Amino acid sequence: MKQKKGKMHIILPVLVVAVILVFYFFNFRIGSYLHPDETAYSMEELTQLVTEQINDGKTTGNFYISGISESDISNINENLCSMNGMVDQYMVTEKSRDGMRIQFRYEISDNYYVWQKYVNGAAIPSDHALAYKLYDKVEDVLKQIIKPDMTDYEKELAIHDYIVVHCQYGYVESSKDYAYRAYGALVQNKAVCNGYAEAMALLMTCVGIENQIVTGTADNELHAWNQVCLDGNWYQVDATWDDPLPDRGVFAGHEYFNVTDEIMDERHDWKQDAFPACDSTDYNYYEQNDLICDSDAFRTLLKDQALRNSTGTIEVVVTDYTTDFDYSFMQDVSAVQYFQYTEEPYGAYELVTVYLNQR
Repeated sequence: MKQKKGKMHIILPVLVVAVILVFYFFNFRIGSYLHPDETAYSMEELTQLVTEQINDGKTTGNFYISGISESDISNINENLCSMNGMVDQYMVTEKSRDGMRIQFRYEISDNYYVWQKYVNGAAIPSDHALAYKLYDKVEDVLKQIIKPDMTDYEKELAIHDYIVVHCQYGYVESSKDYAYRAYGALVQNKAVCNGYAEAMALLMTCVGIENQIVTGTADNELHAWNQVCLDGNWYQVDATWDDPLPDRGVFAGHEYFNVTDEIMDERHDWKQDAFPACDSTDYNYYEQNDLICDSDAFRTLLKDQALRNSTGTIEVVVTDYTTDFDYSFMQDVSAVQYFQYTEEPYGAYELVTVYLNQR
């Protein structure tokens, strides 16, 4: 008996070490088994779970979290990518050495109710008066710009151009908060970047285009824009920065329409590891419209455009453009009395936008 007992003393420590190694190397997370709530071990996981619940229209959510500080939780709205709502309140209900339980209360936005009514015919709650007005506008706009035979790219372009043309950057003095919402961009026709992004997200979601809102900075200032998924590839799109200042009437720019992370990264900054990579150019505006060419082709294209429409605007990505490009050939186009142009870096190339007879 003593001999057998001695063997047990040797075997037990070995088993304990083996179990510890298994847990260590395979990152076995006990918390998800011990706690029935949704479980998150990073802010990225928690943000994703909260976004999913808000997009499902839930008003509360319960989580077990580990490795996340309360200060991070208090800033969760800064990282949410949903047009459908935000965290209104949170409460820590239990703490332990390895983590804590937390309950969120969500504020579901008018966008959610508009989307659900448009797609599923769901009733808008009677206490959401602005949602009724927003729904009427969304229905009217989509009826006006979306046709049955359109591709997703064409739908996205129509939505983008509508918002850029009809919305002005700014806010209505008596209701500044609406400028941060789709309501401001679509109903009041005035919004800041978050309003542009929400309007893009709402209209694209209503027509079945997968998308999300991105928050970050642009030129070191807080900013919001969109990502859109077409044929399995993600693209960056910034309607705010495509809206020219000063306003150019019916002209919508496309410098930031379906661009790559490389282009966006020149003046925008965001947590790239928290979002899908955007590296395709298939549905870039200039690729789709054959507006990428060398300087000789640009000269011909510009002259032809001026002859066809002497008050138009043309955007071209020029592969070998230089700042001393000679525009003297425009003097031969009698219909053009005046023109302006802008030059912007576009990856390795230059984006040139020419405004004909516009002051």
